[in-house]
Amino acid sequence: MNNFNFLNNFADAVCVFSEEKIPVFKNRQFNLSFPFFSSIEKFKKYFNFNICFLSSEYINKVTPIDIILNSEENSHTICSYQKQNGDILYYYIYSFKLNNYKVVIFKDITLEESYKNINTKYIYLSDKYEQIQETAEKYSKLQEHSQSQVLKMGIINRISLVIRETNDMEKIISFALNEINELLGSFKTYFSMKEHSGFRITYSINENNNINTLTKYEDNLVKQIRNKDIIISSCLKEYLNAKTFLPEGVKRIIIPVYNNNKLLGIIVTLTKQRMSIKENREILQSISVQLASSIMQAGLISQLNKKNKRLQKALNDLKEMQLQLINSEKMATLGQLISGVAHEINTPLASMSSNNSLICKLIKNKTSLNNNEIDILQELNNIDSEALLRISDIVKSLKRFVRLDEAEFQSADINKELDLTLKLVAHETKNKITIIKNYSEIPPVYCSVNMLNQVFMNIIVNACHSIINNDGKIKITTLSDDKNLIVKIKDNGTGIPLEIQPNIFNVGFTTKKKGVGTGFGLSISKKIIEIHKGTISFNSTPGEGTEFIITIPLRHD
Repeated sequence: MNNFNFLNNFADAVCVFSEEKIPVFKNRQFNLSFPFFSSIEKFKKYFNFNICFLSSEYINKVTPIDIILNSEENSHTICSYQKQNGDILYYYIYSFKLNNYKVVIFKDITLEESYKNINTKYIYLSDKYEQIQETAEKYSKLQEHSQSQVLKMGIINRISLVIRETNDMEKIISFALNEINELLGSFKTYFSMKEHSGFRITYSINENNNINTLTKYEDNLVKQIRNKDIIISSCLKEYLNAKTFLPEGVKRIIIPVYNNNKLLGIIVTLTKQRMSIKENREILQSISVQLASSIMQAGLISQLNKKNKRLQKALNDLKEMQLQLINSEKMATLGQLISGVAHEINTPLASMSSNNSLICKLIKNKTSLNNNEIDILQELNNIDSEALLRISDIVKSLKRFVRLDEAEFQSADINKELDLTLKLVAHETKNKITIIKNYSEIPPVYCSVNMLNQVFMNIIVNACHSIINNDGKIKITTLSDDKNLIVKIKDNGTGIPLEIQPNIFNVGFTTKKKGVGTGFGLSISKKIIEIHKGTISFNSTPGEGTEFIITIPLRHD
């Protein structure tokens, strides 16, 4: 065995391994550093390093010592070592071959790593300290700025509040002038409206004897005003045509008031305080904007009042026209019903006329009647009574439908109103269309009865006209929920072509022949439903039929 005693002179721990990976020599420093070393298998388990294994089976089997000992080349690595008391040390391990032996050197770098960590933390804390200092300085400046902003925003809010509370331009401008006067410690503040030849003083809070005075300024100053600059300067006179001079040390501040690019006027204030316009530029500009808004608002209010009067008149005219249009549509609808109603009335009248002729003949031919003849006359009389009752029902239904005296909103039973409408359109459905009533028990609805009847009439008549065969069906469904009444009217007619479906509620739009439809039926129906705060919609499939769905609130306030 080679003599490795020279390794005792090394300051680092050294261990020599044979080809069989058995430790054959440990120097003094090794024994001091690892006093509990008993076997290499136990020893290597105390070492660990940051490495990721693709297979979990190597996690507990491969250690830094295994890699060092298994390497055919000189190798090195940095790893941690956990002592039995739990302390963590860091070692730089490197190895080299010496004849048939492998020499492994363990260099303790714990202090170096600690120093690096401490240095890193120191750098981090130093940076953090600088950031905190910068933040503190910014916060101090921000606090000062915030206090200034609170003062300025208080002024702006007070002016805004006055603008919201009143449309009196004089009160708004006077309040703004007072705020400026207090902010700048001025002894004179006024507002001058722009005119062609100069500026005319219109509002002043310190002196009223200068009201309506036309003021003029130097050309270069007017140019600055047109550039929207806030001007602060020392001057001998307030304006060129002033009769008196200003006291020594007075500062004149001129604040242009613009609405977009239109110059409305200027605010002029005089103060003896030393000040920089930079400190108050923002607040003065804000006040200028507020004043411009109020001046324009005051001008618009007058125009708005005039327009409101014209609009109110137009609205009244429109309401009147709307009522006329609704009544005109109703008359057009009634015109279509007249022929059917006449037919319904003529049939019982013809029966009565014929019966009456027979009675007259019987009376003329015989002075006395037997029992059989009395029975015949009785039967004829019953027929006449039935005919008269039918006429009476038709007339009553017609009167109820056209009841213009009941246009006001009231509670109504919609099921009964639908039955009324069906009686009036009986000539459209008789021997042609089967009416299916799918009525539910619904509460009374607060509505304009005659208006809703007109809607039902328009939809049912349209449904009748869309049915071209003799097995037509119209199903009417009524139901309600907690808030709304729902009426569905469904037919099995030709349906509405897809290309015209978006237009069916348009005023004047109709698919009927000239003279048959007015084009107002569905548009008026939609308007009536909107008056009731409800909705009207439809589902239609060409060739299969159409269903209209009407929804209105049970209670309309």
